Amino acid sequence: MQPSGNRVHLETTLRNCVSRGRVLTSPAQLAGYDTDGLGYKEYRPDAVVIPADTDELIRVLQSARQLGVPLCFRGAGTSLSGGPVAAQGGIIVHTSALRAIRKISPEGFWCEVECGVTLNQLDEALKQHSVFYPPDPSSGPVCTIGGNVATNAGGAHCFRYGVTSNYVLGLEVILLDGSVHRFGGPAGGRGRWREDWKRFMIGSEGTLGAFTRFWLRVLPRPEKVWTFRATFPDLITAEKAIHGLVADASYPVAIELMDPRCVAMVENSPMAVGLPVDSFMLLTEIEGPAALVDARVESVAEILRNAGSRDVVYSDEAILRGKLWKARKVAGGLMGQLSADFVVQDAVIPKRALAELLQLVYDEADAAGIRAVNVFHAGDGNLHPNFLFDSRKPGELEKVELIGKRLMQRVVEVGGTLSGEHGIGNDKAAYMPLVFGPDTTRLQLAIPAVFNPRHQLNPLKVFTERRFTP
Repeated sequence: MQPSGNRVHLETTLRNCVSRGRVLTSPAQLAGYDTDGLGYKEYRPDAVVIPADTDELIRVLQSARQLGVPLCFRGAGTSLSGGPVAAQGGIIVHTSALRAIRKISPEGFWCEVECGVTLNQLDEALKQHSVFYPPDPSSGPVCTIGGNVATNAGGAHCFRYGVTSNYVLGLEVILLDGSVHRFGGPAGGRGRWREDWKRFMIGSEGTLGAFTRFWLRVLPRPEKVWTFRATFPDLITAEKAIHGLVADASYPVAIELMDPRCVAMVENSPMAVGLPVDSFMLLTEIEGPAALVDARVESVAEILRNAGSRDVVYSDEAILRGKLWKARKVAGGLMGQLSADFVVQDAVIPKRALAELLQLVYDEADAAGIRAVNVFHAGDGNLHPNFLFDSRKPGELEKVELIGKRLMQRVVEVGGTLSGEHGIGNDKAAYMPLVFGPDTTRLQLAIPAVFNPRHQLNPLKVFTERRFTP
C-alpha cells in the first residue's frame, strides 16, 4: 500500500480525471477487489477508479506517468487465473460502466459492443435478429466481453466454434500514453482500418492497453438443437464415446465430461438430477437445420450406447435441454460452496493423453490429501481439474501448488499447453519457462516493451519478469 500522503495525492489525481465516474479508496470498498474468481490469492489495491465513459478512461491513462503506480484493468473479475488483481498494488481501473451495445448488423453478421457488455446481455440482444455470438464461458451471466478478449476465453461450445479470437473483427484500445487506436473493424483487417494489430491484443491480459469496444463476428442462430446426456461405468467407455463423437459426421458443438467425483458432488447436493453417483457423465449437443439434425439424432445416441453407456437421454425441447445441462452448469458453483478455496486449471492436452493425465491428477491429489474433481471440455482436450482445499490450514496451499507444477510439467511433456481459455495471470506465470526457452521469452517480452516499457500495466502477470519499477 502507498504511504498516506501518496494515497491522498493518488485520490486527488483520480478525482480530477473522473467527474461523473467514481473513485473508491475506503478499506470496505477495496476489499471487493482483492481477488478475482481464483479467490485464494489476495492483493489490496490502493484505489479503484470507475470511469463513466471513454473520455474519463483516457484521462486516467494520460495521468499514469504522474501517478507512478501500476494500473490493472478489470471487468467482472470472474477470471480464474489471478489476472485482474493488483499484484503490486496501485490502481484497479474498473470498466463496468462501458456497457453499451452500439450496433447490430444482422445482414453483415457483426456487432459493435463496449468492453463491459456481458455475454448474456449480448445474447439477449442478438436473439431478436436471429444471430448469435458463439463463445460461451460458464460465467456468461456476469463475465464481460472485455475480459473474454483479454484471456481469449472459450466455453462449452468451443469444440465446434472455437474461442474468442475467432470472432474479434476489430477492437479499440487506449494505450498507456492515452492515445486511442483502432485495429480492424467490421471488415476485419480490410478497408480503412486495415492494421491487424488486434492479434497482439487478444489474449494480452491487460498488459498492453485498455480495451474499450469491439467489432465481433456473429453467426446465424441454429434452427434446431438436440442435447444428449449419457452416463458411463468407467473412463474407458467414456473415452470411446468421446472419440466416436469427434469422428462422427454430426460434428457436435459441445462434448463435456464430468468424473464420478463431480457427479457424486452434484447428486449429494440440492441440485441433484438423478445420475448414478459412480458414473462418468458425458454431455453432447448437435445443432443446425432441423431436417439435418433430426436425421442424425439416432446415430448420435447409438454412438453413446455402443461405447457402453448405461443410459442415454436426449431432447430438443428448450426446458428439458436446460435440465440435461443442469449438472454441468451447477458444478462450479457447488465447489465454491463446499470448499473454502479451490483452484481450477485449464491445461490443453492431446485427447490420447486424457486417461494418463486424469490418473496423474487423482494420484497426486489423493497422496497429498487434497480433494480433486474433474469437469471439462473433453472434445477439444481442455482439461479442468479442480483442487479443493483450505488455504488457512498450514501446508495445504503449498501442496496444491506442487500438484499444479507436476501436472503442468506432464502436460507440456505430452504435447499440451498451459491454458486453453482462462489465461496465465499470476497463477501460471511460474510455469511459462516450461513452454518458452530464454530466446523465445525475450521475444515474448519484447512485445509488451513496445506498448508498456516499464510494465506499468498489470505487472507480475503472464511472465514473472514483468515487474513495475517507478
